[in-house]
Amino acid sequence: MNFFASPEYLAVAAEVYFPGRQANVEDVRIGDEVLRLLVVDKNKVITKVPFLDYHEPLRVDEIGDVTRAFSHAKFVVRNVIDHAEWEASALDNLDVAPFIDWSKFPTFDDYKSFIKKRPHVKEYWRRGRRFVDEVGALEFRMDDQDEDVFEFARQWKSQQLIATGQRDYFADPKNVEFFKLLRERGLLTSSTLRSDGRLLSAWLGFVHEGVWSGWVFTYDQEFRKYSVGHLLVNMMLQKSHELKHREFNFSIGGDEYKSRYATHVRLLGPIGQLPLSERIYAAARQRAKQGSPLLINLIRSLRRVSSR
Repeated sequence: MNFFASPEYLAVAAEVYFPGRQANVEDVRIGDEVLRLLVVDKNKVITKVPFLDYHEPLRVDEIGDVTRAFSHAKFVVRNVIDHAEWEASALDNLDVAPFIDWSKFPTFDDYKSFIKKRPHVKEYWRRGRRFVDEVGALEFRMDDQDEDVFEFARQWKSQQLIATGQRDYFADPKNVEFFKLLRERGLLTSSTLRSDGRLLSAWLGFVHEGVWSGWVFTYDQEFRKYSVGHLLVNMMLQKSHELKHREFNFSIGGDEYKSRYATHVRLLGPIGQLPLSERIYAAARQRAKQGSPLLINLIRSLRRVSSR
C-alpha cells in the first residue's frame, strides 16, 4: 500500500495539520476509484496536505468499507510509462513521479550499465573518486540519528528554495513539527553522506513496504564541485538494491536530476469532477498557452477572490 494511505502517515498528518480535531481514516469513492483518506470533523474529506505527494487508487483486495463518496482529488496515479516515453512525451496536463523499478536489474552493476550513458552520470562517479583523493574518505549512513542532520538539512534546503525563488516550506513551523513527529514515530529515514564526521549531503524520506522515497534532498554548497548530492544518491541506490527493495521513488516532480536515474514514471492527474472554478482555471491556462495571458491573469484574480 502507498505510504500516503498508510495509517501511520495519516496519523502524523492529522496530529500536525488538524490538531485537536476528530480525524478518521476512511475509504472514499471518487469517480471510479477508491482512495484511503483522512476525514476530519466527521465530514471534511482531506485530499491534500503538505508532503502528501500523490494518491494511488486502492486495489480491489485493499478496499474495506467504502464510507462515502467525494467529488474530486488531484495528483492521483493514472498510468505508468517508462523513462523513454517520458523523455519523448509532452505531458503538459499531468504531473509526474519518477521511480526505479528494481525488478529489471538482477545486479546493481546491471543498473549502472543501464544509466551510464545518461548525461553527467559517469562524471558524478569520477567526482566521487576525486573527493576521496583530494579531501578524504566518504561515509554513507542509511539512517543517520545524529542531532545535526535535520538542522543542517533544513538550513540548506531553505537557502536553496529562497535562492531559486521558491516557497520556503520550512518557514512554516507545522512542517518542521511534521518531520520531528515522523522521527519520533520511527517513520523518517535520514540518509547522509559524511567525511571525517562532517555532514556533506542529506536526504529526508521513508522506507515503506519495499519502497524508498523522500521529500528533502540537499547538500553543503561548499562541496558542490564534487556533486556530493549525487554521490549520496548513488550510495542510496546501491543500498536500496542490496536490500531488495521493489522501488526507489523520487517523489512528485520532474526535476532534471531525477531523469538521470529513473526507469519509469507515474503519471498523476485529477479524478472525479473538479469544482467549477478549477475547470475554468484549467481552460484559461490552455487559452493562455495559445496566446491569451490576460485571460489567465483574470481567472487567477477571480480564483483568489472566490477562495476568501
